[in-house]
Amino acid sequence: MNSSFLLSTTTFIYALASVFYIGSFAFKKQIFSQAGFIVLVIGFLDNSAGIILRWIESYHMGYGHAPFSNMYESLVFFSWTVAALYIFVELKYKESIIGVFASPLVFLAIAYASFDPNISNKISPLIPALKSNWLIAHVITCFLGYAGFALAFGFSIMYFVKPRNPETDSILQNFPHGNSLMN
Repeated sequence: MNSSFLLSTTTFIYALASVFYIGSFAFKKQIFSQAGFIVLVIGFLDNSAGIILRWIESYHMGYGHAPFSNMYESLVFFSWTVAALYIFVELKYKESIIGVFASPLVFLAIAYASFDPNISNKISPLIPALKSNWLIAHVITCFLGYAGFALAFGFSIMYFVKPRNPETDSILQNFPHGNSLMN
């Protein structure tokens, strides 16, 4: 098994998670969001395995670098960071509604990487400008920031979509001054 096949299966797993989350929103059934969360975690684990396998493959090819060097790898890692941050948020705040916005974003990013014919999934050597010990730390922190912005986007959409009722908006009450946001 190679990393490209594993990451292609991840695309379809994330698509299924998106279907479940959107179904939970459309049909107001909590069981769909629970299934979506389980499928999203499976996709996250598959995505993690794909990134690790791709890193190992780069060493076997003699390049030996973290899989952050091209557009394909960046989109795969972006999907991974958004999924990781969303899993953390859902476990902490117990609000699955954000998955309606986060899971399609994760799916679309990895689907674009997997299916766009202009994006190559080949492992290639690093260009000289990227040969730095700081590459891994830089990319990880940047993409965690991007994932935070993506989830903040989901929160903002949720804020405008959900009815304004401070008694039922538990997620906003968990944040500092959350009640003042609702007024």
